[in-house]
Amino acid sequence: MGHFLYWPYDEVTLLPSPDNDGVIVESPWLQAKVKSTAENGEHLKTLLEKFQNKTVSPKDLALVNGFFSHFDKFPLCYILSASPKPKTPDKHQLLDESLKEASVKEIILKAIQRHPSAHLMEADIDPLVTRLGRKEWTWDADAAIAFAGKKNGVHPESFFSVVRRYHLLEIIENDKGNEVFEKIKSLPQEGFVQAAARIVRQNHYVTQKCGEALAPAVQIAQSAKPQVEDFIKAERGHDRLLALTLKSLSQEPESLPVTANTAALMALLTLCAERNFLAFALVVDFFERSSYQSSDPMAQLLEGGGFHEAAKQINRHMEINDAGGHENVACGFLEPMAFCDPEYAVEAIHLAETVSLVMNSVTASTLLD
Repeated sequence: MGHFLYWPYDEVTLLPSPDNDGVIVESPWLQAKVKSTAENGEHLKTLLEKFQNKTVSPKDLALVNGFFSHFDKFPLCYILSASPKPKTPDKHQLLDESLKEASVKEIILKAIQRHPSAHLMEADIDPLVTRLGRKEWTWDADAAIAFAGKKNGVHPESFFSVVRRYHLLEIIENDKGNEVFEKIKSLPQEGFVQAAARIVRQNHYVTQKCGEALAPAVQIAQSAKPQVEDFIKAERGHDRLLALTLKSLSQEPESLPVTANTAALMALLTLCAERNFLAFALVVDFFERSSYQSSDPMAQLLEGGGFHEAAKQINRHMEINDAGGHENVACGFLEPMAFCDPEYAVEAIHLAETVSLVMNSVTASTLLD
């Protein structure tokens, strides 16, 4: 990744550690502890005081960036600027204006019409959309463009960092996964197995379709083509681990239903990969973002139900993903990308918002279909 300047998201703060031996970096989606040392002690103390007194200001950029640059793999900060772009950076432009005025529903419809392998019909759209947290755009595209905009266009990594925050807030607002898991815990064993297996099947389908959905991005990636190809290669075979999980639950993957929301999610990923490289990078980040837990939440559910082998396979999948270090691979895709036109950024944010809405509906929709 380039040499960025970082400024913490609005939701990020610093707190004294309970033992007063450092500071806690606190956000709604993850928490980290930094121990005080002889080298960093004074800086930590000064920064902590400023956060506690709410006196952090732009004049503290060097102090703030010096601290948060150590957390660059975590989604904690806006990117203010980056190292210079290549002398001849890749120019990405709109393929056409067919999505310019499109609604959430219309983007989903476009995705499934272009991808018959999703096996969705126009009649599936209305029930699918009713399961989303909402049907209107709420991510502030103008604010994101204003933040990331320069004279020569919109800085892709800076824009990426703003939209990543929108997605994290969307998860908090609309992902009902924890509620669904609590409901599953209360089911008798047969119902527990069926419900858990249906959820694992959605993840299995995502990994099955991953290579096919990502492949079109190779054609539009330009200088980032080698990184995209490496990423696609690293994603191969993950479906086998999830198939083993299902077999541990005495379930055959193909015997379990794939929901309309899950099928639409992969059609949307394909649409992004075909037409907007900035959108592609954003949604890959959504898919790759870690839960930042020592054990996968799905594995915890299965372990609690007594299905230790199934839980083990889920955690193996999580560990492979974590070992792959893909948390920031998507932002790295954008390094050779030139500043883009605002219209390109608007399409990217609308595609990304649609993916986020559908993604956050998948677990809850699993128990409805």
